[in-house]
Amino acid sequence: MKDLYIQAIFNQYMGARDQARADLETYFSNAVGVGEHSDLGEEIKKKIQEIDKYSSLIATMQSLFGGENSPSVTPPEESS
Repeated sequence: MKDLYIQAIFNQYMGARDQARADLETYFSNAVGVGEHSDLGEEIKKKIQEIDKYSSLIATMQSLFGGENSPSVTPPEESS
């Protein structure tokens, strides 16, 4: 059960980081995405800070639980 929570939290952090990266890419490549934000520089800084926050949390989980792409938790055993 603990492993499921660890994996779920890890996946949540990965998703949040990737979403912030996608938002940042939109700011750089799509004029429509930029038009909604009057202070683009401030929005870019916020996204960079958000990416840094989640990257740090991901790195912490990897150091605590091992693995490059996941916290290396064992999958739950299936019930018969």
